[in-house]
Amino acid sequence: MYQITLPAFSGPLDLLLKLIEREELDITTIALAQVADQYLAHVRSLAAPEPRALAEFVSMAARLLLIKSRALLPRPTLDSKVVATADPDAEALAAQLREYRQYKEVARLLRAWQEEERQSFLRLAPMKVELELKPVPVQHTLGDLIAALQRRIQLTLPIDEATVINLQPRLTVAEVGQRVRERLSRQPWCSLSELLGPQVCREDVIVTFWAVLELLKRQVITLEQPELFGPISLGRGAAYEPIATIGERSVALG
Repeated sequence: MYQITLPAFSGPLDLLLKLIEREELDITTIALAQVADQYLAHVRSLAAPEPRALAEFVSMAARLLLIKSRALLPRPTLDSKVVATADPDAEALAAQLREYRQYKEVARLLRAWQEEERQSFLRLAPMKVELELKPVPVQHTLGDLIAALQRRIQLTLPIDEATVINLQPRLTVAEVGQRVRERLSRQPWCSLSELLGPQVCREDVIVTFWAVLELLKRQVITLEQPELFGPISLGRGAAYEPIATIGERSVALG
């Protein structure tokens, strides 16, 4: 707010108007011409005066001029023949000034609330979303199966170089293929870990994966892995035939 400096007052113009309306300051001691001159000098010093500020000054200056004119002009007495009537223009101006003060007070409150909001942060609880996760078929490559084979071998007992290892596997590729078909004939899916078993040796692991690769190549089975590095499940492929329909035919996988 623009500041004025007078012999009887120094401060913002709206404070001067408030003190005069409360009769805490005598309007006759205020030179309104000096108020106008100081404000005009202030406006000339501005590069681009704000229209709202100019309108506020005009309203307050008009109010001060009205109050001072009433203080200086003689008031009619009760026995006067001239009946005093209220000035409609003056009353309208007073109503506008009162409305202006109300708007200004509301703006001050809104500004204070805005400053308080800047110092606080609203925390919203995240929405609870329940998702039904279903296994997604994964197209496996030979590299994926080899990596799974390496992880499965690492779970077996370490090789002791000082001992002699029997390299003859206990299972054959054909036997593993038959075992897979038997499991899939009873259930649509079976896990690779169940097929291997907990006590399987490394040679049997290699034979089992070899048989799985052959069955996958012939589309007898399909593989599914819900997540990366997760368990691998075997299911019935496009070329799968139930054991009952195969009859006595022998399946040569090797």
